[in-house]
Amino acid sequence: MLSEDFNKNAQAEARKLRSLNLRVSYSDESSVKLNKALHYVVDKIGFKPMQDFTFVKESEEMRLYDSTGNTLILNLEKHETGVNRDTIIFYTDDCLRDYHKYIVSGVKFISRPEYTEAGLQVCFRDQENNRYILLEERSYTEHS
Repeated sequence: MLSEDFNKNAQAEARKLRSLNLRVSYSDESSVKLNKALHYVVDKIGFKPMQDFTFVKESEEMRLYDSTGNTLILNLEKHETGVNRDTIIFYTDDCLRDYHKYIVSGVKFISRPEYTEAGLQVCFRDQENNRYILLEERSYTEHS
């Protein structure tokens, strides 16, 4: 049986405010669909912002708050011209963890996680057939 102190600690931990960071990379070509992409992914990660939000071109950061005071920070950056021009990249620190979380939340993946020059990645589409990449960046260079 769990101790009373354990339950108090667990409840206190659950009440702590959390901040979640989501790094997103896009191009000028993909910026027109970025607003829909952000809404789609924010919904799929289970974050419920208190108010609606809209991507503003040239924004570098958006902060969203839920009713419990938690924060979702969207770090937005343009990627180089010619690199994945029509694709929006969502970065993660653990591709496999997020891949399984997104499957549970109903995301339809069009590939399985695979190793690429950029790192471990997997591709998915939203309900409008827009293509996205979930990428865990990795460096494969040898250090001497």
